[in-house]
Amino acid sequence: MLNFILYSILFFVAAVLQTVVVPQIQILDAQPSFLLILTVIAALRHGTLAGCLFGFFSGLLCDVYAPIEWFGAFSLSYCIIGFAVGQIEESFIDLNLLPEIIVLTIAYFIKDLIYFIAIGKKSDEILQAMAYISFPNAIYTLSLGAIFFYLLSLGVKKKMNIYK
Repeated sequence: MLNFILYSILFFVAAVLQTVVVPQIQILDAQPSFLLILTVIAALRHGTLAGCLFGFFSGLLCDVYAPIEWFGAFSLSYCIIGFAVGQIEESFIDLNLLPEIIVLTIAYFIKDLIYFIAIGKKSDEILQAMAYISFPNAIYTLSLGAIFFYLLSLGVKKKMNIYK
């Protein structure tokens, strides 16, 4: 129950950051995705079901701000990413900081690839969008994601030392 309340608060904070703060901190039109960071963290910590749920609701929040004809494309892409990343947790692979950042990197590009396919972009448009939209956004997201993963790893180490 405590995890549910904690993650609900984190989702609310990530949603506020994504909708209010991100437009103010964009650098050359590059924007981080706090919702993807939270989805990956939830999936890595709690598995496929948590990843799918966070992915779906994160995508739904993004869909609210997307053009109406593409409604559901973000939900689909975030949900697939949450499920796929959750598979790592369920295979009992314990990741440290660098592999978690690599997972976040791969998740970001696959999320955008699924999104661009879902909205009907052609292959040359997808390559151009990945280069000019996804790549700068991914760098920004990864730099903030690395900070969050590092802070989370410090909290886990501190918790492990308490139990020793």
